[in-house]
Amino acid sequence: LQSSSMVTLLVMSFAGAGLIGLENGIAMIMGANLGTTATGWLVSLIGFKFSITSFVFPMIALGGIGSIFASNEKLLSASRFIMGFSFMFLGIDFMKSGFEEFAQHMDLAFLVGKSFIFFLLIGMFLSASMQSSSAAMIIILSSISVGLINYEQGFYLIIGSDIGTTITAIFGTINGNSIRKKVGWSQFTFNIITAIIGLLFLNVFSWIILDLLHLKEPTIILVTFHSMFNLTGIIILLPLLKYFTRFINKVIPSKEEHLAKHIGLVPFEETQAGIEALEKEADDFLLHVLKVNRSFFMEDSQLGKSPVDKYFTLKMLEAEVVEYSMKIQQTALTTDEVKSINRLTTIFRNSTLSCKDLKDVSQDLDQLKDSASDHLFKFYGEVCASQERFYQEILSILGHLPSVSLKDLKQLDLQQVSNYRIANESLQEAYAESHHRDIDMPSMLNMLREINNSNEALLLAIEHLIENN
Repeated sequence: LQSSSMVTLLVMSFAGAGLIGLENGIAMIMGANLGTTATGWLVSLIGFKFSITSFVFPMIALGGIGSIFASNEKLLSASRFIMGFSFMFLGIDFMKSGFEEFAQHMDLAFLVGKSFIFFLLIGMFLSASMQSSSAAMIIILSSISVGLINYEQGFYLIIGSDIGTTITAIFGTINGNSIRKKVGWSQFTFNIITAIIGLLFLNVFSWIILDLLHLKEPTIILVTFHSMFNLTGIIILLPLLKYFTRFINKVIPSKEEHLAKHIGLVPFEETQAGIEALEKEADDFLLHVLKVNRSFFMEDSQLGKSPVDKYFTLKMLEAEVVEYSMKIQQTALTTDEVKSINRLTTIFRNSTLSCKDLKDVSQDLDQLKDSASDHLFKFYGEVCASQERFYQEILSILGHLPSVSLKDLKQLDLQQVSNYRIANESLQEAYAESHHRDIDMPSMLNMLREINNSNEALLLAIEHLIENN
C-alpha cells in the first residue's frame, strides 16, 4: 500500500472488530514501518536513475485505456495500478524539476548551522501535514538529489517524518474503542522508540553506510538509513513484544463493557453455573444472528448499524465467549461437561460463519436489488421471500425447544437443499430472459452458494443446540 498509516488504520479496524489480537496487531505495525521504506527504494533506484518522461506517458495512456475499456476485473485492476504508479513517477519528475529550479534561485545559507531539532521538526511537519511518511520521503529525496540538503540533514528529516506519520493513527483513536486506541498509540510509541534508536546510533549507522558499505549516492544513503534504523527497532523490540503489549494494556486500560450478558456475571471457576451462562448466551446469540441475517435481505430500522457492522460485533462477542469457555476448560471438568462446552462453542462458531457467508456476498445482493433488469429484480424478490420462510421456520424451531427433535431439523435441511436447486434454476431462467446483464453469472452463482452455505451453517448450529438440550 506504500503507506504505514493505511496499514495502521486497517490493523485498528481488524483489532477493533476482534479479528486479530493486540499483540499480533502491533507486530503488523512493526512490519509496516519497515515495508513503507520500499517507496524510498523504488524512487531512488528508478525515479532518479532514468529519464522518466520517456516511458511514463505511454504507461499512463496504457493504464487509462485499460481502465476505460477493460471488462475483466483483473485487467481493470492492473490497468489502474499501472496508471496510478505512472502518475506517481510523473509527480516525482515534476517535483525533481521544481526543486532544481528552486535550488538555483534560493539562498540556502540559512540552513547552515541549524540544529538537528530544526530538521526533526521540519520532517515531522511534512509527514503530519500530508499524513504520509512516504510522500515526505519523496520530497526529502528530491531535495537531496538537487543539493538542497546534505545527507546528515536528511537523516534528521527522515527520523522526524517517521514520528509525524503517527498523526494519522492518533486521529484514528478519536471516538474509538480501547483496542483501537491501544493499536494507534502503540504505533506512536513504537515510532518514538525507533526515532530514539535512530538518534542514539546515528553515528554508527552513518559509519556503516559510508565507511563500511562505501555508499556514495545521496538518495541511496538516505533510503538505506531509513530501512536500517527501522529494522534495528524491530530487531530490538520484537523479542520484547509481549512486554511491550502489556505496557500498552497498562497505559490504556480497557473501559468497554462486555458484549456478553450472562457470562460476565458468573466466575469461570463456578463450572456448572458457567456452562448454564454459556447456554443462555448461545440462545441469545442464535436469535441475534437470525436478526442480522434477515437484515441482509430486508431493511430493519431497529438494527441501527449496517448488517456488516453488526457482523463484526458478533465476532467480538464470539471472541469473548471462546475466551470464557477456554478458562472454564482449565478447571476440573467431567467428560459430559467438556462435551457440552465443545457443543456450545461450536454453536457460536457456526452461527458466526452463517453471518459471515452473507457478509461476503452483501455487495452482490445489493447489486441484484438495484439491477436494471426486471427479471433479475424479480429473482431477488424470490430469494428474499425464500430466505424469510427459512428464517421463520428457524424461529419456530427455537421457540419450541426442547421438544424439537433432530428428525424435524432434517426435514428442514432437505427443504433447504430443494430450495437451493430451485433457486439455481430460477437464476438461469432470469439471466436468460434478461437484457440488462449488469451482474455476471458466476458472481450470482457464487452468491447463491454462499446463501446456501449460510443456511447450512445455521442448521448445524441448531443441531448442536438440540443435542445439548
